[in-house]
Amino acid sequence: MLKADLHIHTTASDGKLTPSQVVVQALQTDLDVIAITDHDTIAGVEEARAAAKGTQLRVVEGVEISTLFQNRECHLLAYAFRDADLLAHLLRDQKKKRVQRARCIIGKLNGMGFDITYDEVLGESGRAPIGRPHIARVMIRKGYAADTQEVFFRYLGNDSSAYYKIDYPEVTDVIDCVHKAGGIAILAHPGSSYNFIEIKQLKDAGLDGLECFHSSHNAVHRRRYLTYCQSHDMVATGGSDFHGTVQDYYHFGGLHITLEPDSPLLENSGNSLCDKPETQLQTLCK
Repeated sequence: MLKADLHIHTTASDGKLTPSQVVVQALQTDLDVIAITDHDTIAGVEEARAAAKGTQLRVVEGVEISTLFQNRECHLLAYAFRDADLLAHLLRDQKKKRVQRARCIIGKLNGMGFDITYDEVLGESGRAPIGRPHIARVMIRKGYAADTQEVFFRYLGNDSSAYYKIDYPEVTDVIDCVHKAGGIAILAHPGSSYNFIEIKQLKDAGLDGLECFHSSHNAVHRRRYLTYCQSHDMVATGGSDFHGTVQDYYHFGGLHITLEPDSPLLENSGNSLCDKPETQLQTLCK
């Protein structure tokens, strides 16, 4: 059985560690499998695989895709897709929509008296698709809030004053796109956001599984979703949703699932075993 964390973000989206640094962290916590699941991009996967070369660590190709379900934002995790080019157009369009949202949010914040520019936010995101955490970091740096939680609660959360809703693609269309690319579509961190009638609707639309284990889930969430997957022949996944914050390190390596070596989630995963994996780890840590 393999110890796996299938929900990790890097600097390719809104994480604080580079893909190579994530690999170092994964090796230090004795993970066997990680999935790089940045928001609306797969740009960090190849760097992670290159960093893991020569170690026991497998790197699963993944992405967290923002969609709409019943007119509200819904996140899908796509794994093990064989044809990334089929997702490329969708992800490029997602990046453009994120730019539009960032500009609109910044405009709202400016109207509220906050001195924030698009260039400052772009400086935080770099080449990554712009996310709300990048805006939050600028606000924290400029003294407008104490931490990310405060920024989202007061300004950037879905029900907050500067929120702007993106016209993301419908979840059914994204599930279909993932399948055409040969991938597996998983509902990310369902928590208390979905009832079983809605989950059945998503399953009927082709959803392959649920993220049963997540850093925001309590024991009830884990049990109810794992039971549902087992009784409905769906894939059960899990991960820390690591972004590199101080709180995240508590979950990284500790919150994990176990996978069979022949799990379909491991198809197309980078796997290059080495007699001396510690040598690669020492090199990466320099």
